[in-house]
Amino acid sequence: MPRVLAGLACMLAVAPVAARPNLPPSHFQIVESVPEATIYGEPGVPRTQPVWLQMIRQASQRIDIAAFYISDQPGSPLKPVLDALAARARAGVPVRILMDQSFFKDSADSVDWLRQVPNITIRVLPVDTLTGGVLHAKYMVVDGRSVFVGSQNWDWRALSQIHEIGARIDNHRFAQTFDAAFDFDWQLAAKPDLPKAAREGVEPPPFAPVTEQDPVLLDAGGNDPLTAFPAFSPPSLMPRWVTAEQPALVRMIEASRHVLRIQVMTLSALRHYGPRGWWPELDTALRDAAARGVQVRIIVADWALHEPMQSYLQSLAALPNITVKFSHLPPSPRGFIPYARVEHAKYAVADDDSVYIGTGNWEWSYFNNTVDASVFVHGAAPAKTLIAIFDRDWNGPYVTTIKTGQHYPPPRTH
Repeated sequence: MPRVLAGLACMLAVAPVAARPNLPPSHFQIVESVPEATIYGEPGVPRTQPVWLQMIRQASQRIDIAAFYISDQPGSPLKPVLDALAARARAGVPVRILMDQSFFKDSADSVDWLRQVPNITIRVLPVDTLTGGVLHAKYMVVDGRSVFVGSQNWDWRALSQIHEIGARIDNHRFAQTFDAAFDFDWQLAAKPDLPKAAREGVEPPPFAPVTEQDPVLLDAGGNDPLTAFPAFSPPSLMPRWVTAEQPALVRMIEASRHVLRIQVMTLSALRHYGPRGWWPELDTALRDAAARGVQVRIIVADWALHEPMQSYLQSLAALPNITVKFSHLPPSPRGFIPYARVEHAKYAVADDDSVYIGTGNWEWSYFNNTVDASVFVHGAAPAKTLIAIFDRDWNGPYVTTIKTGQHYPPPRTH
């Protein structure tokens, strides 16, 4: 079983991203969004807004964005990002934005403004009609050489009021693979013919895609190179030659031997969306890891406390070697903010050398009928950084250990 799994990669910048204007051809960064007035924020890890701004401002050929929705407000940290996007488009750089149908009305103000900008094209992917899911992915590809993927929605709250984890990968072949996945869905949005797309999806690409079997080698500096590959969901809305996300994640868990750290907003084997029933693949992998002695540590958001998810989490917490905690962030100093102040990251670290960073929560629908994307990396440097981020929360003041037989009230979200 290949341990090439978890693909983030190299050279974790210790300086802010703005201080590195000329990135090397194979570069990797972990990127963190830090809610104001919290203990979050690992020193040396760049923040989301400066990374997005740098990527957009350096674009000279094209920008492709997959966005669940876009939510801005005057004076928010997202406004400079959208302004930068519009400036590059006015300078002649084509911008394509692919968005979800179900939440499109919630993006109306930002979409109307963006559509008035020359060289910006927006399409809506009817995932609900095609598979019963949504376009939940959050990624950006710039000039076919640089990719950002992570939990950060194009939402002002994701930049200053929510804890998020993403990754920037600068590698031509890696970016080509992401762009091919984007193009598949972009064409499907123009003509939602799933049988035709399935036939076209088996055609080999004109380049060597980055896959689990053929990962890209990223320069980590010194003698510690990293291997990385992207993965996508669901299989029905991606080319057949890209790596499917769910089996790759299961294999990463199966390969763990000592400690498995998971931080995700929600986690459940009960199918809440799509056909009702049980999701055995991930659940079995987690329980099997604990049974063979792996210390499984899980942090979920307090948004996961609704039933029956809370009961499911308690069923995990009842097992030896599994500890589950939920995170409850303090309110913002400015008062209550709807749909904010939450742990929204979706990542995992296996032992001290394998990492997964994704865009979907750990439920059946996010891997089987919803559009999501992720990066897997194998290497010590990104694992060390994510372990530090995880342990800051695990040992911090915001978490509560879930115990069987107790009830924990869900928070107000809006």
